[in-house]
Amino acid sequence: MKTTNEKYEKSFIFLFLLIFFYIFYILYTIFSLDVVLADDLIMIYSGKNINQNFFEYIVSFVDSSTMSARPVSGFITGTIVFLSKSNDSIYFSGLVFFPLSILTIYFVLNKILPKEIACLVILFYSVSLIGTSIQFSPIMLNSNLATIFYALSIYFIAVKKNLVASTFLFILSILSYEIFFIGIIINILLIKGNKNKIFYAVFTLGLIFLYRKCIQSYFLVNSYQRDSFSNVFNMDRNFKVFLWSLKIIFRDYFVAVFKSIANLWKINLFEWMMALLTSFGVFKILTYFDFNSHSKKVKKVAVVSFLGFIISFGIFIFSTYKPSLFGFENRNLGAVRLFSTLSIICFAIYIARKSVLKKNIAVMIFSIAAFILVIANLGIKNSWIYANDFNNEVFKQIKTELDENKIQNGTICVDFDVYNELENNPNFILREPVFFNNWESNELAFRNGIDENKIRVQNLARDQDCNYTIFIKKDKIPKE
Repeated sequence: MKTTNEKYEKSFIFLFLLIFFYIFYILYTIFSLDVVLADDLIMIYSGKNINQNFFEYIVSFVDSSTMSARPVSGFITGTIVFLSKSNDSIYFSGLVFFPLSILTIYFVLNKILPKEIACLVILFYSVSLIGTSIQFSPIMLNSNLATIFYALSIYFIAVKKNLVASTFLFILSILSYEIFFIGIIINILLIKGNKNKIFYAVFTLGLIFLYRKCIQSYFLVNSYQRDSFSNVFNMDRNFKVFLWSLKIIFRDYFVAVFKSIANLWKINLFEWMMALLTSFGVFKILTYFDFNSHSKKVKKVAVVSFLGFIISFGIFIFSTYKPSLFGFENRNLGAVRLFSTLSIICFAIYIARKSVLKKNIAVMIFSIAAFILVIANLGIKNSWIYANDFNNEVFKQIKTELDENKIQNGTICVDFDVYNELENNPNFILREPVFFNNWESNELAFRNGIDENKIRVQNLARDQDCNYTIFIKKDKIPKE
């Protein structure tokens, strides 16, 4: 006879492995279907035209307006792009940083909280509808890398009590992507002793300032300051950031869930089985879990992470970006995604302990929530695939028009009513990014047999300076 503990351990291992099986299933699907959207299009195309050695290319790649402020992730992204020049498939290796970030989150949380809560956090983080580009876009390894370094910076404060190591990791996070910049407040709050807090703040911010204002501008020719501190005093914009943030929390997230559920018919039987097994796994481990264990620590983490969730939106005050759940603009929500997941799970666990509801009801609520969000996340995955197919169909139609009219060179404007499609086409759950910017066209042209060296394709909604205009009929655009 198996003991209760043995059954529990098997249930826990089952759910833990299932989470990563699900994550890699999503990534494999994106890879196998060759799904490339938005900024990834220019990155994967640039790899085809590299004529420098590795060192020369990396120097030029990091010394650019896009990467000069993010040299850590720039080095890794540049390396992947360089290696992909011989094989486009290598570019998708950037997706691996998403599961690596989740492993790191689990490692850190497992040192602070019960492993059951850590497991729940990585599950709900994996299927969160906040910042979906982080999960499906290879170029967003910068956000995942920033998450890895930030989580480890917390580990060296909360567990190892090593402030120097934490400072170093926090700086690496910021030099990967700036999303956790305001998160320094959380780090400081976790440090004991006012002198240590002051040392950490001055030392960390001083080094970041030294790089951004001195080293970056001195050593990098194409240095670009991505932060905009003047926005701090723009009260009109700050109020809009506040409203946009509220819109994400109280409207857009629920709209995304609703739209995902409306696309249930696109989810295959295997995916349904994964969703059901995940829900069952949550039910099993929480059935054995003592909601009263570590209650004080759970409450503390809930409060701190909720503060982190609120201040995470502050990054938009220091930048030109705006918080949005839609399109590729959601790529800046990595910190919001992490802190929101952690605070919701910890508060839910703590409330379940205090609630008059029976434990089985609380467990059932967690299980149903897991099922719904797995299904919703699969819906987002299908929308990214649809957006990729949409782009290719548009360029196939362009190719047909060019051949029929014997057009061999010039600038082509294509009109497929992009705003209406993104707003009203039910296949786009979060207005997943379709062809819009001029720099996306070369790779799409190359993939669909158009000579990108002679034909320049632009979206009419973006740029109307062209030699020819091609209108794509709605009945020629894929509907599923």
